[in-house]
Formats: sequence, C-alpha cells, structure tokens
Amino acid sequence: MRFAKYLLSFLWRSWVFLFFVFTQIFFLPALFIFTNIFPNKKRIFKVSKLWSRCLLFFSGIIVRKELSKKIDVSKTYVICSNHVSSLDIALIYSTANIPLIFIGKSEITKFPIFGYFFKKNSISVDRQNLRDSYNAYIKAKQEVKKKINVCVFTEGGIPKPDIRLRSFKNGAFKIALESGADILPVVIYDNKKRFPWSYFKGSPGISRIKYLDPIKIGNFEKKDLKKLNNFVFDKINQELKVNENI
Repeated sequence: MRFAKYLLSFLWRSWVFLFFVFTQIFFLPALFIFTNIFPNKKRIFKVSKLWSRCLLFFSGIIVRKELSKKIDVSKTYVICSNHVSSLDIALIYSTANIPLIFIGKSEITKFPIFGYFFKKNSISVDRQNLRDSYNAYIKAKQEVKKKINVCVFTEGGIPKPDIRLRSFKNGAFKIALESGADILPVVIYDNKKRFPWSYFKGSPGISRIKYLDPIKIGNFEKKDLKKLNNFVFDKINQELKVNENI
C-alpha cells in the first residue's frame, strides 16, 4: 500500500514537472517580447499569473484565496510570505492582484529557460555573498520606488518539514522602512503537504493562501527594525498555528 502511494506521488510530480516544462515553451514568445523587446515588468507579471494558473489547474491544485480586506492597488507593498514549497511562487503569482517581482535565491537562475527570465525580471541573490545581498537590497528599493511590489520569502529559504516558521531575515523590513512601502503579510498553509521536498510524497488537492491586513510602515521608525520583524513574524505564525491543519 505504501509503495502504491509513493508510486502515485512520483507519477503526479513527474506530470507537474513535464507540464511546467511544456508551458515554458508555450509562454516563451510572450516572455521574450516583454523581457527583451518591450521590457515591461507589469506585463511579465500578467504572463506569469496566467502561466501559474494553468500550471496549478492542470496539476490538480485547487486554490483557496482569502483576503483580510481589499488591498489598495494604488499603493506599493513589500510582500512578506512564509516559504514551504517550490510551488509557492506559482501560488502567489496566481492569486496576487497587484504586479510584483520576487527576490529569490540565485540557484533559481540555473534552471533552463525559467532561470533566464527569472534573472531578467526578478531579483536574484546569493545569500552567502554579502556584496550580492547588498546589491539585491539596493535593487529592491529601486523597484519599490518605481511602484513595483516586491515579494520576499522572509525565512530566506524553505525550512525543514518539522519547522512551522523559521526566524525572519531583516532584508524585507529594511526595504520597507527605507522606502516607505507598507508591508503585506501573506500566509501559505498547504503547499508543504501538496508538494514537499521528498519526490515520493505529495498529491493534488486544496492549497490555501491568505493575504493579511497590510501593515502601515508609518507606525514604525527606522530604529524599529527588530520590532517590525517580530511583529510580522507573530502575525504569520499565529495564522499558521490556528489554520495550518484545518
């Protein structure tokens, strides 16, 4: 019985991977046009949103989105999310109603095709390289000033399965404090079991995401970096405690 379960998970994950590769080819012309000919991050976001919705739908992922309240699309946000799976980027793209770019690990840029467009349209960072981390931080502030929302997985990577939420890095909060952008906390509940690290685990099903109330950065001063970090951590952690096993 266990073998059959592992086999089904392997076959399903293989299908997700193959569909991901196929859709890259399908969306390649649009990605190329809005990356290299008429560069436009907002249009890249729309293409990525459609791509992500197709990927999740044909993978059998049923998305359940919840908003604490309507997001003011006229504002610019630093989006802070927990990180539980490699499907998180697709889940955020598919549900966000505001154009955004990601700050992600430089390893992502090594993926064929996808990595190229990620490098061109998002901000990649080698967290082991202080200079690279600083440059990514500067680029992120510049994008926020251009009214582009920046999404950061504030844990700095996917934690081990037994960890609900790892302590947050300070980068996202520095960007918010210095640019004046409000923070939009995002909670991802189910991707850890939908698409975990193990290639013999995972299954289609419901994946929930919740956009919490934006946090007004004007309520914090630049000296409140740690206070802001802890405040956002507590908000997301409390949501996970209450809802992650529902």
